[in-house]
Amino acid sequence: MVSLMVGREYQTSERRRSHATEEPALEVRGLVARAHPEAKLDLTVRRGEIAGLAGLVGAGRTELLRALFGVEPALAGEIRVAGELRRIRSPREAIAAGLGLVPEDRKEQGLFLEMAVRENISLGALSRDARCGFVDFAAEQRLVQRSVESLRVRPPEPERLAGLLSGGNQQKVVLARWLALAPRVLLLDEPTRGIDVGARQELYALIDELASRGMAILFASSEMEEVLHLADRVFVLAEGRLSGTLDRAELTEEAVMQLATRSFPRLSA
Repeated sequence: MVSLMVGREYQTSERRRSHATEEPALEVRGLVARAHPEAKLDLTVRRGEIAGLAGLVGAGRTELLRALFGVEPALAGEIRVAGELRRIRSPREAIAAGLGLVPEDRKEQGLFLEMAVRENISLGALSRDARCGFVDFAAEQRLVQRSVESLRVRPPEPERLAGLLSGGNQQKVVLARWLALAPRVLLLDEPTRGIDVGARQELYALIDELASRGMAILFASSEMEEVLHLADRVFVLAEGRLSGTLDRAELTEEAVMQLATRSFPRLSA
C-alpha cells in the first residue's frame, strides 16, 4: 500500500551516519522555560549534530524550542551560539543569533497560506537583498528558483499559493525560508507531522544533508522511529526537566521510555 502511495518501492531506512563534530554550536545553561518554572535545563548541540528531543506529552519539548527562539522567552539561563553569549528575548534576536525555527503547526505558525510560494520563501531575506530600501526582484527570483529546485518543491511553480500545496511541500517551503538565511542552528518541532511517507524520506535526506554541511539541528518528535533513525544523540525530557541523555550506541525505544516516564520529587513549600 505504501509503495502504491508514493509510486516506488518503500523501505524503512537504516540509521544514518553521524556528521557531528566536537565544536559546540548551541550551549544552554540553567534555562528555565515559562511552562516549567521549577526546572532548569543544560544541554549542548554540536556542529553537524542532529540532536533529538524526546518525551511524553507535556514533557516540555515544544516549550524548550519556543524558549530558545524567543517566542516565549526563558525566565532565566544562558544561551550561547557558536561560543558567543546571546540575549534572546524575541524571534528577531534569535534570527540575529543564527537560529531558525520550523514550528509544529506549519499552517498556523509557519506559512502565509494566501501568499505565493515565492513570497513565503523570500520573506525572511527581503531586507538582506534589498537595495536602498527597495526589493531586488532579480535576487529574489534567483533565491526562490534555487530553493524550489534544491528542495524539489512540487509543483515547481513559485506563484502558486502555498495553501494549495501538499503537506510535505508546504514543509519544504517553510524550510526553504530558513535555509535562505543560513542559520547556524535549526530548530525543528515535529518536522514530519501530517506528511506522507514519500515526502518524509525526502525531508530526512535533507536534514542529513544539512548536518553534513555543519549545521546543528535540534528536533522534537513524538514518533519513536523518527527519533531512532535521525538522532545522533537524544535529550529525554520529563516534567520539563532533562531526565537523561542517550548517545547512539545506547539509543533504544526502551531506554527512551524509561527516561521519559521518570518521576521527579516535588519541591516542598
